[in-house]
Amino acid sequence: MHERLCVLTYNIRKGKGADGKSKVEMTELGKAMRGHPIDLVLCQEVFHCARTGSSQSSHLATELGFDSYYGGNKFREIGHHGNTTLTRLRVRHFENHDISTNRIEKRGALYVCVSFGRKPLHVFNVHLGLNQWQRASQIAQVGEIMGERCKPGEPVLLAGDFNDWHKKLDRLVTRDLGLQNAFEGHDERTIRTWHAKRPVFNLDRIYTRNLVTKRAERFAGEPWSELSDHLPLWAELTVAT
Repeated sequence: MHERLCVLTYNIRKGKGADGKSKVEMTELGKAMRGHPIDLVLCQEVFHCARTGSSQSSHLATELGFDSYYGGNKFREIGHHGNTTLTRLRVRHFENHDISTNRIEKRGALYVCVSFGRKPLHVFNVHLGLNQWQRASQIAQVGEIMGERCKPGEPVLLAGDFNDWHKKLDRLVTRDLGLQNAFEGHDERTIRTWHAKRPVFNLDRIYTRNLVTKRAERFAGEPWSELSDHLPLWAELTVAT
């Protein structure tokens, strides 16, 4: 028997649209996502407003009919933003890890453990730094968390915004963490996620361990080209139970 899981990872740019100046409501994002089979959504740059108490996490969860789990990374007077994982699956446990390498550029890895078939599925939602040294250090930190949380043979999902435009991290993730790129073998032009209007870099990734990728694709064109400066990645995964 094989369980199927459909996953989406998406940097939503705090709802500011592709130009960084628009106001994109979570109803628009939810409508776009509902057009595809999805069980698990990993979002980065999700904003929570300090003044009103409203959050893009809860609004998007309502639109999707999912539960949401949030980890704040960057805190300011007006509010904070971070990573949110949303799912229809039963969540066993979640925790947010600060993987920042300095006080200015705050980064996080949101860990959520969900029930998937007979085994737990370990989900890591990350947003990595802007230089190569930071990213390598942050992947090492994520690897340490995986080593503590994940038992051999259990399925693992690592996805998010890797900011890895030079493609230096792929070898570290596959060699050191033992994961596979869900888009391995795809034409480079079909997996570029930034900038949404004219994609030139593959900044976003989906990696797996003890999972089988059945299908994987980047969503492009309208409405995605207007909703954020990133394009989302989607994958259908299975695990033998």
